[in-house]
Amino acid sequence: MIRLKKILKISSFILLPLIIIWSMTFGWGWFVPYSLQPSYHEFKEMCKLNELPNDEHKYNKILGYFGLNLDTLDWENIKKNSTLLTQGYLEYNSQNDRYMYRYENKSDPRIRKVFFLFFNDSIKLSNLYKIDFEVFWNDKRDYIHTKVTSYDTVIEENFRTCGYFSGYLKGIK
Repeated sequence: MIRLKKILKISSFILLPLIIIWSMTFGWGWFVPYSLQPSYHEFKEMCKLNELPNDEHKYNKILGYFGLNLDTLDWENIKKNSTLLTQGYLEYNSQNDRYMYRYENKSDPRIRKVFFLFFNDSIKLSNLYKIDFEVFWNDKRDYIHTKVTSYDTVIEENFRTCGYFSGYLKGIK
């Protein structure tokens, strides 16, 4: 019995510092389930916006996360920074010109938000036919990997998207 206590004491002396270093390096994300992280619930609410029908209510709700709405958009900036879609884009249509505008907000370190506006023919509100909303959530479960060419060890942040939690990916995980 005394021998067992001695082994436990020695092993705890070795293991405890390793556990502390590991938890400091990788953060608390590995120990806390997604459902207990407040940013996860905010992320899930944002993902539900993509399921709404394409109408003015959805557009204003999405733009609200950026402090905007359809009435306050800077149309001159949108016209200047929009991209004409070519065959390489999924939204390309050979029948008419389509334009895309991308806006990203990185102010929140846990949730990165991006929206895309798609226009038919010309860039104006009446030609807006779709808005896509992409959300990237940092789940604080960092991982270590090695770069192939330089063999440098790198700690990377792990980002999740709405597709990771949707039904069609659940069978793949």
